[in-house]
Amino acid sequence: MVIAIALGAMGAHYLKENLELPADKLDSWKTGVFYQITHSLSIFILLLLATTFKIDKLGTVINLFLIGILLFSGSIYLLTLNSIWQIDALKFLGPITPIGGLLFILGWVLLLLSFKNSRKTID
Repeated sequence: MVIAIALGAMGAHYLKENLELPADKLDSWKTGVFYQITHSLSIFILLLLATTFKIDKLGTVINLFLIGILLFSGSIYLLTLNSIWQIDALKFLGPITPIGGLLFILGWVLLLLSFKNSRKTID
């Protein structure tokens, strides 16, 4: 979450003002930050809920979210910066972004199925 907030600030200030990135690149950056914050917060909430509910596959859901953050948001950050760097080797990241998105979707589906089968823990 801290990294997402720092990257959001970097996008809002440094990238916009100093590097003068075009609006579409800044929008991509904001999308990466949004999904990173959303899923980081979701992980935090899940860990809190796990103290009250037994959530099947919690570790798998959290891992899907973490890997999704790395692939989805990470590839967006690098692709956005690559508009400045112009490194041809980074173009392979384009297809990585949807794989991260798919991992987010799989995590949410697994979580919904887990909640369906969850039960309150006994104190």
